[in-house]
Amino acid sequence: MDWNKTKTIFIIVFSILNVFLYSLYLDRYTEAENLEELPESSVDEKLKDDKITYSNLPENVQDMPYIRGDIKTFTAKEAPKDNVRVNIQDGKQLQVAFEKPAALAGEPESAEALIAFLKKEVYKGTSYGLWEIDKEQNKAVFFQIFNDDMLYFSEYGKVTVYWNEDGDVVRYEQTMFTDIIENQESKKLLSAITAIHTLYQKNALEPNLTITKTELGYSMHVQVSESRQMFVPTWHIEAELSDGSRQDYFVNAVKDGVIELNQPQEAVE
Repeated sequence: MDWNKTKTIFIIVFSILNVFLYSLYLDRYTEAENLEELPESSVDEKLKDDKITYSNLPENVQDMPYIRGDIKTFTAKEAPKDNVRVNIQDGKQLQVAFEKPAALAGEPESAEALIAFLKKEVYKGTSYGLWEIDKEQNKAVFFQIFNDDMLYFSEYGKVTVYWNEDGDVVRYEQTMFTDIIENQESKKLLSAITAIHTLYQKNALEPNLTITKTELGYSMHVQVSESRQMFVPTWHIEAELSDGSRQDYFVNAVKDGVIELNQPQEAVE
């Protein structure tokens, strides 16, 4: 066998293949470059056609900065003093179990009663806002708040309260950020309607839904260090689906793009 001749044939074949693949890449790249985003008027028409409705969107949105905070290290002194068993997981999560279940003031499983419980029993409980009451699992989830803005789905800025069949609290778990500070430079934010358009063009919105809430908060952006996280301004868009269930969506309010968070509803610079 003439190995030199065979080698030459292989070189020629692979050269032709490389040219073909490169030309295919250029064609695909050119197609992508030539794609134009739909104008806002077209998106609005498509939203209307799909019966996706919204109203009372926030206007004149103010600039917001990135923020960063340190994960709190808990000690037993942050727990209630009486009628409790205390455990601290990895120094970052305070776990409190009531030896005798704690009765809620007011109607069991109501937002008002749960908020009052946090205010009375939980360390800096007013630093958290109610996110969800899950009556099937007998629990409520609160997320930490900074300057009236919620830190969505951060495992280190959260309180989860659990109750028994009688509606009395049996335990809670708490994590927290401390020393939260703003970056010096505030960022211009996308509008609420732009966030909705982003969700639609990413095929995230189902037909026949009603957007019931649009609000700004924060979601985790980067892990700065083992004990520090940075957060980016984030649009939270809540919708009611055609079957009556709730769905939550999140959009980066600075750089656009859908943010996938661990939603329990199924849910830098």
